[in-house]
Amino acid sequence: MNWQGKASIDLFERIPLFAGLPRDALANLVGRMRVVRLAEREILFQKGDSGDALYVVAEGLIRIGVMAPDGRQVSYGLIRPGHLFGEIAVFDNGPRTADASAITDSVLLSLGRANIHDFLTSHPAYALRLIGVLCQRMRGADQLIEDLLFMTLPGRVAKHLLVLSDMQAGAVHTKTIRISQQDLANQMATSRESINRLFSKWEQAGVVALWRGSVTIQDREALETYMAE
Repeated sequence: MNWQGKASIDLFERIPLFAGLPRDALANLVGRMRVVRLAEREILFQKGDSGDALYVVAEGLIRIGVMAPDGRQVSYGLIRPGHLFGEIAVFDNGPRTADASAITDSVLLSLGRANIHDFLTSHPAYALRLIGVLCQRMRGADQLIEDLLFMTLPGRVAKHLLVLSDMQAGAVHTKTIRISQQDLANQMATSRESINRLFSKWEQAGVVALWRGSVTIQDREALETYMAE
C-alpha cells in the first residue's frame, strides 16, 4: 500500500490524537512524514540512541523493551497499527528509553521533532490529547507491573497470547500467532525452558498446538480461564 497519500490521511483520522483535525491540516502533516519499512526482527532504535522523531505504525507490530543485565530481551510494550510510539525522547530531548524492533514486517510513518513542535504550536489543543496518550502509556506500565506482581506465569502467558491474537488479526481473532518460544519468553521476562514446559503441558491438554515458530490457539476459553486464575 502507498502510505504517502490518502491512505496515511485515512489512518491519521482514526488516531485519537489527530481525530477532528481538518483534512487539509492532516494532509500537510502527512506530507512532512517519512515512510520507514522494517523487516521482521529488524531494530528501529535502541535504548540510549538519540531521539528526534516519533512513529506511527501503519502496518505490522512493533516490540518495545530493554536488554536485561543477563542479556535477555525483556518486552513491555507491543504497538499495533494506528498507534504511535517514540514520543518521550522527542519532547524531553533525552536519549531513547527503550529498544524498538519489528515483530513482523512493518511500515511506520515518522514525524520529526521540528514538525511535531510546529504542529502543536499551530494546534495547541492537541497538546492536551498528547498528554492523554502519555497517561495511557503510564496506565499500561502500571498494569504490566501489576501483572508481574500478582499473576502466575500461565496467567500472564495466556493473557499475552490472547492479546497477540487480537493484534495480529486486527478486528477478528486469529488462532495462529507467529512467535517463537524464545521471543515469547523474552516478552514474558522468563526463560525459554519455562515456556517450553508450559506449552508441553498445554499441548497435551489440547489448549495450543506448536509448529515452526508459531502457536495455534485451540481452546481460547481455557486460556481465558488461566488468565483469570
